[in-house]
Amino acid sequence: MVEYGNLDIRHYVRLFKGMVSKETCEKTVKQMKDIEFQEHTFYNPHTGKTAPRSGSQELEMSFSNNVTTKGELNLIVKSAGEKYVADIGLPWFQRFSGWSHVRFNKYSENKKMALHCDHIHSMFDGERKGIPILSVLGSLNNNYEGGDFVLFDNHKIDFEAGDILVFPSVFIYPHRVEPVTKGTRYSYISWIW
Repeated sequence: MVEYGNLDIRHYVRLFKGMVSKETCEKTVKQMKDIEFQEHTFYNPHTGKTAPRSGSQELEMSFSNNVTTKGELNLIVKSAGEKYVADIGLPWFQRFSGWSHVRFNKYSENKKMALHCDHIHSMFDGERKGIPILSVLGSLNNNYEGGDFVLFDNHKIDFEAGDILVFPSVFIYPHRVEPVTKGTRYSYISWIW
């Protein structure tokens, strides 16, 4: 009989504590305060257009290369992906092809991210084809309130600066970020294919 893995979809969500040093988190946040951000938008395949789903509450994002820790964070994303693959231990999933450069996220007071899944096609319009298979989300600070990361309908994931959350990017892993009620929440995201 073939073993097909764990059928509980929560099994494939992994939180890796303290993968990024406190110093790197603090340095990244300090530099993020000086980069340009733009409003985050979602692509709608039915209309072919992009737009925010949270109206005026939509978070801001940046792919800026003006954060000197970006290279280090990119390598940590790779390491988190390798740790995830080893941790899951499925014989048919032993490696991945690559990962995107980190995107920085900024959630000021009252900002949030609407419920969605990470079927991101825009990063696959050249030689890469498909959608990402894993989402890699890193937290950079703790000095804010609200901004809870919620997976599925109501599964709140508590993670702190330096922690990395890895989960499948497919439609059965919808997630959102609740509004920040005080301070600013800083994070980064990358996708593995």
